[in-house]
Amino acid sequence: MEDNAVAEKYKTQLDELESRTPQPKNAITIAELRRIQQQLEEEVDQVRATRRQRDRERRKTAKLFRIASLYCYVSFWPWLIYMIIALSTKIGHSASLFAALGAMSVCCVIFLPLVFFPESVTSSEGKYIRNLSLLTSATERIESIRNTQPTVLMNAECYHLEERTRIVSYRDANGNYQSRTETYWEKVVTAFIVEPFLFTHWYDSSQSTLTDVRKVGITKIKMELSVQFGDQTTEQNFQEKYQGFQNENRHRDVYVNFFVSKTVDGFEKRLAAYTDIGNKPGWVRPVWFWLATFFCLGWPYRIMFNRICGKTGYSVEKVILTVNPSTPAAPTDPNHTPEPPAENAENTMDNMKKNIEVILYRLTAGLSANDGDIPMTCPATDQYMNVTLMEADHTPRRAN
Repeated sequence: MEDNAVAEKYKTQLDELESRTPQPKNAITIAELRRIQQQLEEEVDQVRATRRQRDRERRKTAKLFRIASLYCYVSFWPWLIYMIIALSTKIGHSASLFAALGAMSVCCVIFLPLVFFPESVTSSEGKYIRNLSLLTSATERIESIRNTQPTVLMNAECYHLEERTRIVSYRDANGNYQSRTETYWEKVVTAFIVEPFLFTHWYDSSQSTLTDVRKVGITKIKMELSVQFGDQTTEQNFQEKYQGFQNENRHRDVYVNFFVSKTVDGFEKRLAAYTDIGNKPGWVRPVWFWLATFFCLGWPYRIMFNRICGKTGYSVEKVILTVNPSTPAAPTDPNHTPEPPAENAENTMDNMKKNIEVILYRLTAGLSANDGDIPMTCPATDQYMNVTLMEADHTPRRAN
């Protein structure tokens, strides 16, 4: 919504400028275009800064959930001990204060696990343990990911809001229970459309080796995935396809959320590896992790697991192209110095318009997940000259 608002604002300014632009173009028009471009870039920078701040807050929220889980876990045990003592000695019958503490201990023992159980199940430690294997198996898996074609999908989530009613109970000023009917809005998804971007060639530019692996013990491998355009032609082709995808689906419902997803079969964000079976403790297994979580020992188990593990990272980088790269032109006479193209008002205006349109496109295309930048960047145009290109296969695959 922020991006679209900024884009509409400057599209209006461009349209107004076009309607009153004299022929031929003069310096005043060029100055006006330069002002529009400068203001647009400044406003986009502000939007990106605000978005980055929101993303940092989200990450803090995720960390707070982990901290809250640990806090609830630490609090759980004193309340459990107090509840056992209160029930066994009937201390709650001696005074109203102890009775209130006894009732509070029962509530805490029941509700505190509802916080640290879900957090433990979805924790990063659980994912590392589920993807734990020998180093040879982990490297084979990474090599398989490197040899696997990426998939780029254009997604559209179509939805609207529907008004609902519900009955809510409350206590009035006299302490009596009353009920009232209140309304609320519920999101209703009517369609979820997925269309692949059909590129023709691709190659893998990931690093060839996995570094910083422990010789003894377990190493946690944090994986990252990036997909890049191989040249400007591919980037332009993607922009045209994505814009057409948006134009085709933007009126299917009241609201449509567009986004781009990139996947590689077999890719996992978290892997773990050990060099030898003798270096892996017997208690580091998924079954022991689930048992520890079930018996409220998840946090001690996770702390012990983190203490025996090292950390490293690996980035899977894919490059896609929509056409076979052409052979560079033969060099001309080395003594010949090409003359720079003459620049006139028409060329200057066209260049500025093109820059503005690119910024507006990136705003309305909805490619940004974090800071407004295209998630698939374009590397140097000659990067693919010394690599082996793989032909893309977009045949639909059956699920295993």
